Amino acid sequence: MNRFIKVCFTSIWSIFLIGQTPLYAQDSVVNTKISYYQRKVKIYLDKENALSSFYTINKDGIKIFASSNDKAAGRFEFTVSWKEVEAFRKDVQTYETSDLMNRYSGHYDGVSSVGEVKTEAPSKNPAGLFYGYRIAIDAGHTAGTIEEGEVEQKFLKFNSNPDHGLIDSIQLAEGMLTYATAVLLKEKLEQEGALVFLTRPFNGSTAYGVTFDDWLTSAYKNKVQNLHTTAEQKKWYLTKATKKDKFKLIFKDMELQKRAEIINAYHPDFTVIIHYNVDETNTGWTKPGTKNFSMAFIGGAFMKSDLSSREKRFEFLRMIVSTDIELSLQLSESVVKSLESNLNVKAASPADATYLSKGCLYAGKKGVFCRNLQLTRYIHGPLVYGETLYQDNISECVLLNLEPDKLKNARVQQAAEAYYKGVKEYIENWKK
Repeated sequence: MNRFIKVCFTSIWSIFLIGQTPLYAQDSVVNTKISYYQRKVKIYLDKENALSSFYTINKDGIKIFASSNDKAAGRFEFTVSWKEVEAFRKDVQTYETSDLMNRYSGHYDGVSSVGEVKTEAPSKNPAGLFYGYRIAIDAGHTAGTIEEGEVEQKFLKFNSNPDHGLIDSIQLAEGMLTYATAVLLKEKLEQEGALVFLTRPFNGSTAYGVTFDDWLTSAYKNKVQNLHTTAEQKKWYLTKATKKDKFKLIFKDMELQKRAEIINAYHPDFTVIIHYNVDETNTGWTKPGTKNFSMAFIGGAFMKSDLSSREKRFEFLRMIVSTDIELSLQLSESVVKSLESNLNVKAASPADATYLSKGCLYAGKKGVFCRNLQLTRYIHGPLVYGETLYQDNISECVLLNLEPDKLKNARVQQAAEAYYKGVKEYIENWKK
């Protein structure tokens, strides 16, 4: 499972043998690490160059602080010494986040519990390229129908309009596209020996294993009653909130958290998150547009407000110490390159969308950006958060609308093949 982690960074200081070299060599090792991690924070993690009050990287290792006052007083929240770096990377792939936060708080005294590992059928092809790899695939959103897409506000409905180049009307729900792409990709990976876990087990399902409607019936009332809010607010949720309100205000973030939890419990070698994008400037999405880009997000680009909780600050530490950023960058570079070449969709640059310049950090590879999304922050291990193409593009919406069964849609099949080829290139490069 941790085959990549042993490889990454080795070349940086492998020429030094701590404990068997003169003191100046040990100092050189530490200085190299300090320089590397300081640069890593600057390039990938600190969006506004405003996080210095939350961390130190010095001869003692890496420390995280809850506030500037705590830093001034030396009251660290988490710490990883240089000799603990390799152990930390392995622990992140093994233990639950709550245990990790305790273990690296500086006063650990207990036994950590290992997260539940999901089981699956044996590999279909022990001789395949992906044999021995555990891969998680997250199909973005939840809709299995257009009506469900309207509830989560992830849908397109274009009336036929020859003036806009549409002979027929268009109806698309992103959750249907992502799920079909995920299933097709899963089949391809399994044929090459991989063990693959889907966060959504069927079309229209959520990470809870049921539809949103079923979740409303079985869990909504209890979730509202347990909210840390006023009695008046709870009453509004229970008596006046619309279905769209319930999805947006209660379910959405909760379900994303569940996705991260079940992925981390699976302990994948890497995770593929599949989304289809839209043009942010196509206001209202009532007609098709002309823009079309592919891109991918990885973790990082924290702003000061993003370190408001102990758990968020721990994930900031994880991204500094682990190899998740570096490996996610390589995986995402391979996938974006494949999306561009196999779908003939140009990789986005920072100027191609407002959120890419204002909310992201360019990761230094074509079409890849650091972005502090819920999944890129909480999923442990390498990941690619793919935005495949623009659904509202005049050509793409027609192609994606051609076949009601999205598993049979030629453009969706091409997208799945593009993801597969990107993942394949990533694996092949690591096997060299």
